[in-house]
Amino acid sequence: MNPSEIAPTKTNLFDFKGQLIFSVDGHTLLEEKREVLVLHLMDVISKMKNERKILNKLLEESYTLLDVVKVGIGEFELQKIVNGSKSISELNIHEKGVMGVNIPAIKYKEDVKIWPVNSFNNTNMDYDRLLYNIREILKQIVFVAQVEASAWRLAHEIKKTQRKVNALENVFIPDFKEIIKFIQDTLEERERETFFQMKRVKNAQESS
Repeated sequence: MNPSEIAPTKTNLFDFKGQLIFSVDGHTLLEEKREVLVLHLMDVISKMKNERKILNKLLEESYTLLDVVKVGIGEFELQKIVNGSKSISELNIHEKGVMGVNIPAIKYKEDVKIWPVNSFNNTNMDYDRLLYNIREILKQIVFVAQVEASAWRLAHEIKKTQRKVNALENVFIPDFKEIIKFIQDTLEERERETFFQMKRVKNAQESS
């Protein structure tokens, strides 16, 4: 914005002073918002790492159990059991606001569980443990997805907020200050010229 293109009037001086105050206040609020979002993101990232560790541990344990179960009851019998299993699950998804950011909240719910009818001779404790782990893995995958989605949304909002902070800090606020100085200097120069002109007129009148 070129100050010389702005009419140096008292009205414009008042308007640009108001815009400067508004921009400075906005800059402060955006910085505060960014700090809160960054703290929240750090908390989410820490949680994400922990939940990832839990998921990886469950997966590793389940792969080991799967090999044990294959040996214990046979791969063919295991496949029959798996084919006869059914689980009806439900995902309840809603969002909650954090500093203007919509954070997903996903709730995993097994409404109906239909387990295959098998003889206890066909299964063992490792098989039961594997089934339990599979259910926990599904729940954990949903939770990890929720946390990671939250992290991405927060990071995106932080980036947007930082761009606004930079624009105010490096463009709008300096421009408004420059325009205000230009208008003030111009108005002061006009007042001095008017004063000298009036003084000359007065001196001329007194001399005549």
